[in-house]
Amino acid sequence: MPYENIRIDTRDGVSWITLNRPKVLNAFNLQQWRDVRAAVAEGDADPDVRVMVIEGAGGNFSAGYDLKAALGGELAEPLPNAFRDYVEVGNEACWAVWRSKTPVIAAVRGYCLGGAFEFAMACDFVYADETAQLGEPEVLLADAPPFLISPWVMGMRQAKHILLTGELVEAARAVEVGLVNQVCAAAELTGAVRRLADRLKGFAPETWHVNKAAVNRSYEIMGFSAAISMGVEAFVTANTTPNALKDEFLQRMNRDGFSAAMKWVQTRYGA
Repeated sequence: MPYENIRIDTRDGVSWITLNRPKVLNAFNLQQWRDVRAAVAEGDADPDVRVMVIEGAGGNFSAGYDLKAALGGELAEPLPNAFRDYVEVGNEACWAVWRSKTPVIAAVRGYCLGGAFEFAMACDFVYADETAQLGEPEVLLADAPPFLISPWVMGMRQAKHILLTGELVEAARAVEVGLVNQVCAAAELTGAVRRLADRLKGFAPETWHVNKAAVNRSYEIMGFSAAISMGVEAFVTANTTPNALKDEFLQRMNRDGFSAAMKWVQTRYGA
């Protein structure tokens, strides 16, 4: 099946799904979210696909939601239901990898931010190279992460640091706090992911997913699903509550362009 915003290369039982919008750092517009969700479902239904790998083209995993596309037309009506419908498209892709019976590995280079960070955290394994930077910088724009997975993959102090300061975490620190399984030199990332994929292919596909489901279910019993729903509510509230910061950002974006508006935001935080 052809896709608009991703590439798929399946060989030796491994489906490499590449986010393919490098000019915008693979930021997710609505169609890319839909493409990824469909590709994961397609791979999960194919008995010849034993492992799926998600990566990004052009040296970055993804900069997250494409805010310029969203504010410029994808999110035409800034109403609570419109925001809810918009973010659920991304959350559905995150749920698809969370529930996949096939192992899913995120191979992270460069930026892995916002919605893409949440998507990577929903994968079964995350391998990164030394250039990786991960985090939730959308909070700097008075926003909120809609797939609220961070508190489930690291300790409270680190989760609060990521979610309440907007600072990015570099690769070496990311492995220390449990965001990634392994950090590799840039030239070694693909090989390391292949070795993990080869190991995973050795498991019986009829039963591997039972262990994954058991692990995931333990988190769901503790309230994981409710936390994700809370993330959606926080996102909708953040985007429908008037505030001076976001109003100023939008004015500057419309007047000076997106990049200039983002530079202005950074000056508020001493950057």
